[in-house]
Amino acid sequence: MKDIGKAKTYIGIYNKYEYGKDNILTLSQKSYIDYNEMHFKYALRVLKYVYLTRELKLKYCKSNILDCFVDADWARDIVDRKSTTGFFIRFFRNSISWKSKKQNSVTKSSTFAEYIALSEAVTEVNFLVCLINDVFVEVYRPVKIYEDSSGVVAISKYRNFTKNSNHIEVHYHFIHENVKQGNIEVVKIGSENNIADIFTKALGNVKFIKFREMLNLKV
Repeated sequence: MKDIGKAKTYIGIYNKYEYGKDNILTLSQKSYIDYNEMHFKYALRVLKYVYLTRELKLKYCKSNILDCFVDADWARDIVDRKSTTGFFIRFFRNSISWKSKKQNSVTKSSTFAEYIALSEAVTEVNFLVCLINDVFVEVYRPVKIYEDSSGVVAISKYRNFTKNSNHIEVHYHFIHENVKQGNIEVVKIGSENNIADIFTKALGNVKFIKFREMLNLKV
């Protein structure tokens, strides 16, 4: 286990190596005892949200459609300027998979960040389709993937691929192959209705509650 740096202050893990005959790795919860005002503030905020939403639960209903919403927040990380991927997948209109993760590489535009997010979402969609088929449940194809970037939709549908897009060439061919084979269809959706937005950034109260309800988190 490598030294996790300043993060140990917030997640309560301190590790050190004792070099010698046995090279012992020691873990400590000392940071839970040492008071940190910022840590305490955010911990209270999380606990407050958990308490106020304790009655929320996933509501399941019937539908024969698998669909996906995908989004990216470009250069969100102020330290390394990497973007954040977010996607949400549902089947029978029920939440079955979701993701919020910082991308592995820096992108030069919001379109490229969105395209990488789309590629990650399609990978998960293909896995879920295979899994569902294994239990003899039919999945309607093509799977609609809702995306709020017009540039991404254009690239996926009309092969609008330029020399400036070379560093996402692998993602491009992967998406184009899935579109051509009829596995997916990339559909333009307004940002105000893109549920995946909740997985990429902090939202205002009104939009947050709206998307939370669209996730079928209800009392």
